[in-house]
This record gives sequence, structure tokens and C-alpha cells, in this order.
Amino acid sequence: MWLIRQTQWQVVARTGDTESGKVLRWTYDSHDEAEAMVGRLLRSETAGRWREQQSGPPPHQGRSAGGDSS
Repeated sequence: MWLIRQTQWQVVARTGDTESGKVLRWTYDSHDEAEAMVGRLLRSETAGRWREQQSGPPPHQGRSAGGDSS
């Protein structure tokens, strides 16, 4: 018998508007890796266009954009 705990961190970013935008996701095994991606996104050329999202769950549609997919 095994009791296994798996923890993954997911970064979700939406590009474009709510109706026509794409949802990008990156999955990481460590919190540090996920935070590093958030930092890269905030420093990117589009960083001035980030805005705070309304409360609620992140969008469900989209595709994985990289990171650790295990």
C-alpha cells in the first residue's frame, strides 16, 4: 500500500480579452520555479499590460505552455 502526495504549482496567464484571449498554463514541481515564471512574465514586454483579475477561479480552457509536465 502507498499513500502518495503530489504537489504541483500552476501559473495561469490570459492574453487578450475575455472573449477572444488565450489561456496559457505552466506547471512546475516547486514553488520557486513557479514564482520565477511569474517574475519572468511581469518583466516581459507586455508587463505594462497586466491587470488584477476579479476574484474567482482561473479560466479552465487553454493549453499548457511549458514547464514541467510530469
